[in-house]
Amino acid sequence: MGIAEVLTIVFVVFKLTEVITWSWWFVLLPMILSFSLYAIIGLVKLGMVLIAVVAVKRRDDEINR
Repeated sequence: MGIAEVLTIVFVVFKLTEVITWSWWFVLLPMILSFSLYAIIGLVKLGMVLIAVVAVKRRDDEINR
């Protein structure tokens, strides 16, 4: 478990026990930010793989000419 997951659990417990009166958006914000960061990293990795595949395909096409 990372810090975002621990913070989310703590905030949810605080919200349900009425220790804090924050909006649910603020309570779930650590998880939302964590998911967004992982999604951005995943998309960047996917883009890098696609660029590598296109580069290899172009290189193979030039060799076969």
